[in-house]
Amino acid sequence: MRKYLKYFSSFLLIPFTRWYLRKERIFKFSRCTVSVHPGVFHPGLFSSTKFILNYLTTKDLAGKTFLELGCGTGLISVYAARQGATVTASDISTLAIVNCKANASLNNVLLSIVQSDLFSNIPKQNFDVVVINPPYYANDPSSEADYAWNCGKDFQYFRNLFLQLPDFTDERSEVIMVLTKGCDLRTIFSIAKEKDYTFHLLREKNVLFDEKDFLYEVRKRT
Repeated sequence: MRKYLKYFSSFLLIPFTRWYLRKERIFKFSRCTVSVHPGVFHPGLFSSTKFILNYLTTKDLAGKTFLELGCGTGLISVYAARQGATVTASDISTLAIVNCKANASLNNVLLSIVQSDLFSNIPKQNFDVVVINPPYYANDPSSEADYAWNCGKDFQYFRNLFLQLPDFTDERSEVIMVLTKGCDLRTIFSIAKEKDYTFHLLREKNVLFDEKDFLYEVRKRT
C-alpha cells in the first residue's frame, strides 16, 4: 500500500512542482530571505537543504573559509556569510549563478560567486568547510536544470568530485554531504573508497514514504 501511495504522490508532485516553480518564489530560513528563480533548485520544497542548514546552526562558522559546491539559490552560502564565514558559492548552472548573485545582494552579504563545473574554475585553496548537496541520480543531464539531479550514468560527478577534492581540502577540513536512501549509496561509497575517502554518518532523518535523508562527513583515510 505504501508503495502505491508513494507512486501516486510522485505522480501528483512532479507536475505540481513544475507548476509552482514556473515563476519566482520567496523562501526564508532564520534571518535569510532568498528569491527562487524559475529553473533553480528550490531549497524549501525538498528536505536536503534544510537538513544541512539545521546542522550548520550547531557549528561555529566565524572566520572559516566556506565553500558551497552547487549553490543553487545560494541560501546556504548566505547563511554561512551571516555567521561570519568567508564564503565561495559555486554552481555549473548559469541560472543558479544569476540567482545566487541576486540573493547575495538581497541579503547584503559578500560572497565570491563562481560558475564552475565542480572545482574547475575555483581558485586553488584549502577550505575549512565544504558543503555538498550533490546530484545523485544515475542519469545523464539533458538540460541545465538536470544538473541539480543527475550525476551521469557512470556517476561522473562523484568520480570527478573525489578526484579533485584533495586539492581543495586538508586534514583539518570538514566536508559535509547530504544523500538520500533513494540514491545508489553503495556505488557512491565505492567510488569514494577508490580515492581513499570514507563516509561518517552525522545525522539521519525520515521523510515521506520510507524515504530517508543522511548527512555525512566525508573524510580522507589516513
